[in-house]
Amino acid sequence: MGIFKRVKDIALADINEMLDKMENPIYMIKQYLRELEEQIATAKDALANQLIAERKFEALISELEQVIGNRVRQTNLALDRDDETIAQLAIEEKLICEKRLHVYLEQYQTVKQHIAMLQETLHTSKSLYDELQSQKWFLMSRANSARAMQDLNRVVASVDTDTVRKGFSRMEEQVWQMEARAAADAQVDRFFHNPTLAGTNTLIKNEVLQELERLKAERK
Repeated sequence: MGIFKRVKDIALADINEMLDKMENPIYMIKQYLRELEEQIATAKDALANQLIAERKFEALISELEQVIGNRVRQTNLALDRDDETIAQLAIEEKLICEKRLHVYLEQYQTVKQHIAMLQETLHTSKSLYDELQSQKWFLMSRANSARAMQDLNRVVASVDTDTVRKGFSRMEEQVWQMEARAAADAQVDRFFHNPTLAGTNTLIKNEVLQELERLKAERK
């Protein structure tokens, strides 16, 4: 099963050590994922072929066992009839079938071993594939965050913070003046549109004029 050595090598690798040695972890993980996908597909095809071979051997073994059983019965019948020629022919064919059956059984066991190895390899490879997929998304998220932080750091590094602060102070002063003017305009507007306030203002003006006349009289 040399064709699956690469899959086993990857499956048995230390994931953390592999990631530590990567210059570009995301690129390398994508590469490993592509390799695993190809090897998993190859292993699946090989497993399907081995399963087909297993069924064929099972059919051949069953057929030979039936033939051997038939030849044993034929041998016994021939001996019961004292027909040694037929008995010898039946025994000869039985022996040939038994040797063939022995070969088929060995090949059948080999096929079953290959099936078990392929199933284990597929299970291990699938587990590794899922782990690498998780690592890929995790690293991609970290890489995006790192790039965003680098971009932000470049922006901050290129900005004159003192100039920015002074500019914001000037803008704050202008906004304060705008707010004060708006508040004053609103107050004046309320005064001239409020009848009560307007009447009070007239009364005060009359009192001012009376006080002014009184002061003039005293000065004379």
